Amino acid sequence: MTEKQRLLDVLNGKKTDRPPVICPGGMMNAAVTEVVEGIKKNHNSDVDAMVEAAVKVHELTGFENYGVPFCMTIESEPFDVEVDLGSKLVEPRITKYNEDILNNLDEVKVKHSKRAKIVLEAISRLKNNEIPVIGNITGPMSVVTSVIEPTDYYKMMRKDKVKAMKFLEVVTDYLIDFSTKMIENGADLIAMSDPSATGEILGKKNFEEFMIPMYKKISEAVHEKGIKIIIHICGKSQSILESLNESGADSLSFDSAVGIKEAKKVLRTPIMGNVSTQLLDQGEKEKVKLHTETVIKNGTSIVSPACGLAMSTTIKNLKIMTDTVKNKG
Repeated sequence: MTEKQRLLDVLNGKKTDRPPVICPGGMMNAAVTEVVEGIKKNHNSDVDAMVEAAVKVHELTGFENYGVPFCMTIESEPFDVEVDLGSKLVEPRITKYNEDILNNLDEVKVKHSKRAKIVLEAISRLKNNEIPVIGNITGPMSVVTSVIEPTDYYKMMRKDKVKAMKFLEVVTDYLIDFSTKMIENGADLIAMSDPSATGEILGKKNFEEFMIPMYKKISEAVHEKGIKIIIHICGKSQSILESLNESGADSLSFDSAVGIKEAKKVLRTPIMGNVSTQLLDQGEKEKVKLHTETVIKNGTSIVSPACGLAMSTTIKNLKIMTDTVKNKG
């Protein structure tokens, strides 16, 4: 069974010999310093380097996928923010918001940035028959709170719901366009991470009112292309687990704060996760192995890191994790 077939079978509800073990990309990527230190150009902004990094992640760590991009800033660039492109030690980050965008939401014309086009080209180069290529998008709440000050937006959700929803819709429409282009260029599935949309920050009521409609819209657009979608939510998501059944996701992923057994009692979709990223960064070999075995025993359908990996995470620990899964087959 190929790595691609195993992953797609899980997402289609079929039984497999063992769980796939992946690190999708985007916020949850394995382009750690040890992996990319030998690449000459910036893997976040150069297409050759991006493709090389995706291949090296697969070859060196044992994760069973290619996944691009390697950050959460590309989707914000079309909204005229300023971005530090990062390095082999730190990931790209937003350095300046665009608060003026709220004054002309009806006139916003969003075009793909240069880096977005690089991602699309990288996907087309990585496309193959055996290894799944995952196109990663940042979730709508996390994009919105990368374009303007997060606390300003959270206040807007209370004081001006119409404008808050309008902004979210503008961003969601762009994410649909970007993910559609990823699929047209060869992505086998889409993974979306939305760390700013936690149940702790939004609460169940706001999550259901603002986020579920956006997730459904994105999921439906991806499904129209015949592709599956994985959605990752950070933090303590227990209060919104039931709500996520309406997201349209084909698999749901959570931080290690959410127990696999607990989530399985509520969710109708396969669960992805959730080996502690702190443990992967700092833990000893036997603890990484034991924790990986535990998430498998608890019933995860796709083994993956629980959240974004620290750049200091070692290839050795990532390989312990992936080898542990493969030895269970």
